[in-house]
This record gives sequence, C-alpha cells and structure tokens, in this order.
Amino acid sequence: MKIAMLGTRGITQRYSGIEVSLCELSNRLASKGYEILVYCRKNKQDPKEKDLKQNLKLIFIPTVNSKHFGTIIHVFLSILHLLKTNVDIVHFHALGPSFLSFIPRIFGKKVIVTIQGLDWKRKKWNPLASMFLRLCEYSAMFFSNQIIVVSKTLKVYFENKFNKNVSYVPNAISPPSNFFKISSSNLENRYILFAGRLVPEKCIHTLINAHKELNSDIKLKIAGEPSFTDKYVHYLKTIANNKVDFLGSVDGKSIEELYQNAYLFVLPSEVEGLSVSLLEAMCYRTCVLVSDITENLEVIGHCGVTFKTNDYHDLKNKLQNLINNPKLVTEIGNKGQKRVLENYNWDNIITDIEKIYSSIGCNR
Repeated sequence: MKIAMLGTRGITQRYSGIEVSLCELSNRLASKGYEILVYCRKNKQDPKEKDLKQNLKLIFIPTVNSKHFGTIIHVFLSILHLLKTNVDIVHFHALGPSFLSFIPRIFGKKVIVTIQGLDWKRKKWNPLASMFLRLCEYSAMFFSNQIIVVSKTLKVYFENKFNKNVSYVPNAISPPSNFFKISSSNLENRYILFAGRLVPEKCIHTLINAHKELNSDIKLKIAGEPSFTDKYVHYLKTIANNKVDFLGSVDGKSIEELYQNAYLFVLPSEVEGLSVSLLEAMCYRTCVLVSDITENLEVIGHCGVTFKTNDYHDLKNKLQNLINNPKLVTEIGNKGQKRVLENYNWDNIITDIEKIYSSIGCNR
C-alpha cells in the first residue's frame, strides 16, 4: 500500500507536535512494509534521508512564505504531484489542509484526515482566517473517507456537531533509551521548562509573569520558535527578567536533555489538541503543571498538577508549592511516566491506524 502524507512542513526537523508525530508514524509504517511519501516544504527541511526507513520518501514541494497562504499553496501543489502517482491513500494532517481533500477524492483516491485541534481558536488567526478554518471542519467531515482525532475531547466535539462517527487515535511517544536525571533536591542547576511554539494561545506570558513573582532563584527555560508571531515573542522578551532563557528551536539530544533535567514542565495553554511536548515531558519522568483545559486534563489524569487557565496568581502559587516540595515533584513525575507509557504508546497507535486503512478498503 502506498500512502501520501501531506499538510505539514515535513519530518526531518522539529517544528511542532504534528511533525514529531508524523515522523514516528511514517517511519514505523515504512518499517512494516508500507510505501510512504511525505510531502515537505522546500527550504524548510534538511533533505538528508539517511536516517529514514527504506520505504519512506520525502517529496519537496515549494511554496510561499506566507502566514495565510503558505500551507494551502503547498498542499495544492502536493496534490497535483501525488495525482501523478499510484498512491492508495492521501492522509491529510490538520484542519486547514483538508479544505482541498475533495480533489484526490474526485480522482478516486481514498482520503483520511487527522485533526490535531480546533485551529480556528488560535489567536494568531484573524476573523476571516478563523472562519475559513471553521469551514474546513465541514470539508474534512464530508470529503474524507474517515476522520481521525487525537483526543477524546475532539471526538465528542465532532460527533456531537456532525452526528457522524470519528476515530480516536491519540499521538504517542517512544520510551527514552536512557536517563541522565540529576538529583531533584539540588535546585541550583534545575529549571522550569516550557517547550512548544511561541504563539499567544500557549499563554507563555502568563508563565513568565508567574515566574517573576516566585520566591526562588530557579530559572525558566523557553524552548521553541515563533509561528508568524514575532511581535508576540518580542513582547515576551520585554516582560521577561534575567532568570528567563529563550533557547530558540531545540531538537534531538538537546531537547531530550532539557526534559530529563527539568525540575518542572509547565504547559499554560488555553488551546490544545493533544500536546506532544506534554507527553514527552511525562515520559521523561518530569513533573508536569498544566492549565485546566479539558485536553490537558485528559492526558495527565491524576498524574500531574493543574492551575486555572490564564490565572497567573494560581499558577504562581502552584509553582511555589512544587518548588517547596521536591519529594512530591518526584512522585508525580514517576506516576506520569507510567501513565503515558501505558496509554500513549506507538505499538497500539500503529495497530489502530492499520485498522483504519483496512476499513476504507485499502489492504497491504
């Protein structure tokens, strides 16, 4: 079976959780004998494929560097390319790209759309763009053969809205091969960590404001890059003090070391689908403190700490309590790792994806 993956920037660099998950999914499917084509943006990816599976091929398609049109142009050109191939399934990732999912359907291709979140809620979009993304919910639902959502919250939302069945297949993580955790009792070299895109809906400003009022010298490290949100990042740097480090994009072993040696991982978002960075932090036995949106509560269960979304006073109090209780931090971290390894592992996810491919009439 040949499968085309499109709608993301690619898989050879870490940009967001979607790209991280797609890299794992594509490599694992390729190792099982599927022929995978991943459509990547030109000039955004390192074209080296030496670390990829034999059945996985990257197709580099150009686009414009535009907040509103870059993705849709890239997807359109990718579709024109894949129509010349003998792919069996066109697998779209994210809402926006699914607007064009009717084209491969017209040409007899099977179509699957994976929805990672309600993108129209994100603050970086103006009202017109948000309206377009709301419209994409309908294109995804009615043009595709099957919809996949990454959280139970999204499953309830779409099934209630459209009265149609959607499949729940969450993002997953790979267990770390080793640990280099330093003593949790030594805060001198420890830090609070945020990892993700530097966009307003992640509410990093709430975290910075709470961190400034802590009765502690513990540092805050922020790993990630903007997504057409340079003004927001500039604002973050104006409100931050000298105990905040902006690390930019972090990948590979560097991000692993950040997770492993963080005292706390904080995810203050007001909008999420299923955060891969949250899964990764829990996988590395790092205690997590998250906003109390439904999507975060679904992931952590009873294995993390929550604060009231957008309430920096509550966040400050929860941070201070955890800083003062390193034993509790260690206990929560251990519970979190057990939870994600049991509920968000790739073996189960690949099996579920294969069942969906078979259910729409495509067999290896």
